[in-house]
Amino acid sequence: MVSGASPEQDPSHCSAANSSAPLAQGSLPTLTLSGKIRVTMTFLLFLLSATFNACFLLKLQKWTQKKEKGRKLSRMKVLLKHLTLANLLETLIVMPLDGLWNVTVQWHAGEPLCKVLSYLKLFSMYAPAFMVVVISLDRSLAITRPLALQNHGKLEQSMTGLAWILSSVLAGPQNYN
Repeated sequence: MVSGASPEQDPSHCSAANSSAPLAQGSLPTLTLSGKIRVTMTFLLFLLSATFNACFLLKLQKWTQKKEKGRKLSRMKVLLKHLTLANLLETLIVMPLDGLWNVTVQWHAGEPLCKVLSYLKLFSMYAPAFMVVVISLDRSLAITRPLALQNHGKLEQSMTGLAWILSSVLAGPQNYN
């Protein structure tokens, strides 16, 4: 591992963490007090984030069911649904992985799983950021060109689809380290 680099910054962190080279006696990583505090805070934030995102998703679902048949959900509610899903995905992937990493202080699950989970971690971190960009673009277009966007559901679908695809593509290089 490069000196001073965190495991996420080092491209060979999966291999380094799984090497079978014997460690010197007394050099085994341990869970420090700051690690215990980080794990506790991560767990509490995980519970809050999962609860609130799930509640908001259920609220959006109720709004959808209350709509009269034949009427579409507003663009903003659809975008909020995608953002909430992306946030929930990040909560369910990133927070448990970080907590687990802090508890074990090393990776025991093998290189293939490390690469898959690293990919999912990056994907779930890109997705909410891109959804915020999509919402910003949508709001900007709604202000600057309100009449042009009245019936452009395809633009919204294209932007959200592109956000999910970009998240997937940009997280891809994680698999080739």
